[in-house]
Parts: sequence; structure tokens; C-alpha cells
Amino acid sequence: MNQHFLKLRQNFKADMMARYAVDEQLFDETSQCIAPLAVPFSVRRGELLQRVGQASRDVFWLTGGVARVGYVSESGNEVTMRFATESHIANAYEDLLEFRGELPARSFIVAETSVQGFRFDWEQMSVARSQHPVLTAYMTRLLEFAVCSQARRFITHTASSAEERLANFREEYPNLERRISQKVLASYLQITPAYLSQLMRREQEAP
Repeated sequence: MNQHFLKLRQNFKADMMARYAVDEQLFDETSQCIAPLAVPFSVRRGELLQRVGQASRDVFWLTGGVARVGYVSESGNEVTMRFATESHIANAYEDLLEFRGELPARSFIVAETSVQGFRFDWEQMSVARSQHPVLTAYMTRLLEFAVCSQARRFITHTASSAEERLANFREEYPNLERRISQKVLASYLQITPAYLSQLMRREQEAP
């Protein structure tokens, strides 16, 4: 049994139970089910966890650092879709679901800081779900959270003003702004870094 993984899961237990609306028994049983599949990983800032064009095969659970999920537009610009921090999963679920057909990933996952955590083989996780109903129940809650988060991000990205999008970002990702570059934040807000700098200056100058 992977005791180091289980110990780290305990550190984030309260937050994860609240986030996914699961009780202690479901959390603990799920941890025991997936512990044998957990493989530690560590990458430096700027390294890719997933490349565009490769099959998406791994689930990444973070215990430290910030990762970013995004894609490259037809014009060649990076578009940031979401972020993951400690105790969160850094994945493009749409790519994982398409792995069944061996389709190449459309999204990249990059370390915005040095990142540590555990990775899980998606195919092994799928087998484990068929063997452990408790894992299916947990994954259902996790995916429900992911869908709700995606809906909130849709509201952010369709807000009429950059100021609203910035406010929504701060609500969705409290304390993340200081951990990422303005260039990355601008790509999430769908504005230029120069315009983001103007917004920041106006905030500082406001009475």
C-alpha cells in the first residue's frame, strides 16, 4: 500500500470532502482503492504534463504547485481554459474520454510553477471503477464538480467586460493571481497583457 500517498490525501481530506460533497467513509474507501495505482511525479516550471497531439493517458492529482490547462487556437495563440492547484486534478476530461478511441489530445497541461503530485493511468482507473462501486460513486461526484466549475468558467469567459471576467476569476481561484504571470492571466481573461496592466493600474489608482 502506498502510505505516502495516503498520508498526503489525509492532509487535504477536509477540503476535498467539502469540494466533492462526499462523506468520510466514501473518501477513505476511495483512497484505499486508488492508492496502489498512485505513481509520484515531479516536474519543473514550464514542463508539460500533456502535449497536444498525444493520446491522453494519465490523471494528475497535485500535492504542490500550479498547473494550467489550455489549447492553441487556429491563429497560434495559447488559450487558457482552467488551472489546478494543491489537492485538485489537472486534466482535460474531454481528452481522457476520447482516449477510448485513441484520439490525440487537443489540450496541453503545463506546470506554471514546479509541480508535485501523483499520476494515475486512466485505463487502470477505468478497470478499478468496474471492480469497486465506491470508486464509481466518488468519480461521479468529482465529475459533477468539474461540470459545475466549467459552467462557472463559461460565465467568466462570456462576461461583457474584462473587469467582470477578472472579478469572476478571483472568485473562482482565490489567491491564485499572485502565483501566475500576468501573461497567463490575460490569456485566461481573453485580453492582451497590455490591457490587463491597464486594469491593474486603474485598480491601484482608484480611491
